[in-house]
Amino acid sequence: MNTRGLMRKTSRRNTAIKKKIARSISRSVPKSSAGHKGQTSLKELRSKVNSGKVKPKRIKTSKTSKVPIHKIKRSISAKSRKSSTKHIKKTQFKTLKTPPVSPLRTASVKQYESAVKLLYAQEFEKAKTAFEKIIQEYSDEREVLERAKIHLKLCELKIGKKLPTPRTVEDHYNLAVALMNNGKYEESIEHLKKALRHSPDCEYVLYALAATNCLTGNLDGALNNLKAAISLKPENRFLAQHDSDFEPLMQDSRFISIVYPERMSTPPR
Repeated sequence: MNTRGLMRKTSRRNTAIKKKIARSISRSVPKSSAGHKGQTSLKELRSKVNSGKVKPKRIKTSKTSKVPIHKIKRSISAKSRKSSTKHIKKTQFKTLKTPPVSPLRTASVKQYESAVKLLYAQEFEKAKTAFEKIIQEYSDEREVLERAKIHLKLCELKIGKKLPTPRTVEDHYNLAVALMNNGKYEESIEHLKKALRHSPDCEYVLYALAATNCLTGNLDGALNNLKAAISLKPENRFLAQHDSDFEPLMQDSRFISIVYPERMSTPPR
């Protein structure tokens, strides 16, 4: 056999071997649904997962990703609401906070109460000294000052000391109240009338005169003066509703029409 014939025979044998190897490889490796070698088909993968042979891989997530985003937003908004309400409550508490009472006011009230106790115990000299001290030291506390002046006049009346001549509306009014508290109604009325000569539209003098008129039995005068006092200051109506000095007039229709006008306006049932 010549050399050319040997070479042809060898090449044919090699191609036959290659074809056999290719066939064996194609038989051993299954074809995928996409047609690519070495890949498992989608149907086979699903059947393996369903049978439990192959477990699907879980995707690792962070801790924050486990909480739904709407819950995160809700918790954030709740925290912000709590902080905002705390701020509002604090500000409301600050606005509603009442101003503290001044130490001067507290001291003046304590001294006034002590002086009144001396007056009720009929220790008039000591009470007079206590009221004079209050008038001197607490001139800025108007309410306590006015009450102390009235009680001082009462102490002087009890002692029998000659009172200074009243000159102003306040002097006549304070003396009249002291006289009224001491049961000297006629003298009280005189000083109230003198006070009205200085100031005819002084509502608290008119109210005191109405109360004194009622205590002395002058009911017509009491009604006229009370009506004038209420017309100048409507708040006097509420004072008269709870004032025991007007007890003789409580059932009088004229008094009711002045002090309780709403009762007269409502029609009877």
